[in-house]
Amino acid sequence: MHRLALSSLALLTSLLAFDVGAAVADTLPAERGSVRDHRSERSPGVERRYRRRPGPRFMMPLKIDLGMQGANTSMGYLPGVELRAGVHWASLSPQPTNFDIGVGVFGAALVGPTNDAMPDAETDVLYGGGYVEIGQTLSKGDWWRTWGAARGEYLGVSAFGQEQAGFGIAGRLSAELYASGVGIEPRGLFLGTYAVGVYAEAAGRGLGDDVSALQVSAGLTFRTPLVFAP
Repeated sequence: MHRLALSSLALLTSLLAFDVGAAVADTLPAERGSVRDHRSERSPGVERRYRRRPGPRFMMPLKIDLGMQGANTSMGYLPGVELRAGVHWASLSPQPTNFDIGVGVFGAALVGPTNDAMPDAETDVLYGGGYVEIGQTLSKGDWWRTWGAARGEYLGVSAFGQEQAGFGIAGRLSAELYASGVGIEPRGLFLGTYAVGVYAEAAGRGLGDDVSALQVSAGLTFRTPLVFAP
C-alpha cells in the first residue's frame, strides 16, 4: 500500500483508540442514592468511601463516520468499508451551530474477488489520507438537524498492486440526533455535542485507471464532545 495510505490508517486507528480507550474517570460515592459533596470541608467523624466509575478521562471533539463503500472497477463492482475521524467545530460548540468545519484522516478498503489461478495477485483497492470538510445545516429542530457538506481530500492509493497519490472531492447529506452543552466542576470539564446519525455521499477520487472515479457510500455518523477529567 502507498505510504500515505498506511500512515493515515495508522493515525486514524491511534486517534480512535486514544479517544475511546481512555481509562477510569470520575469518582462517585459508593452508597446508592448519596450525593457528591463538592465542599472542601468534611463533617468530623464521617468517613467517605468512593468507587471509581468506568469512563473516558479525555475525549476529543470528533466526528466519526463508519460506512459501506463501493466502486466499479475492471474486476467488477467492489464493495468495501470506510472509516473517517476528524476534529470538528460542530462537535466542540456548546451551543447548536449552523456551520461546521473540520480536519481529519480517513481510510477505506474495497475487497476484490479471489483468483484461484493467481492466489498472490492483488485484487483489492486500498486508500487513505487527510481531509478538510465544511458543512451547513439544511433544517433543524431542538434535538435534530440535517447537514449538507463538501469535502476535499488528499490520499494515497494501492489499486490492484499499483500505487499512486491523488485528490478527491465529496458531497454528503446527513441527519443526526444531538445534545449540546457545557459542564464545569472540580472533577472535570464537558464541552460540546454528542450526536448519532446517518449519512450518504458521493465522491470523485483518482484511484487509478482500473477504478471508477465515482464512489458512493452510506453509513453511521457520530459526534463526541471535548471531555477532560484530570
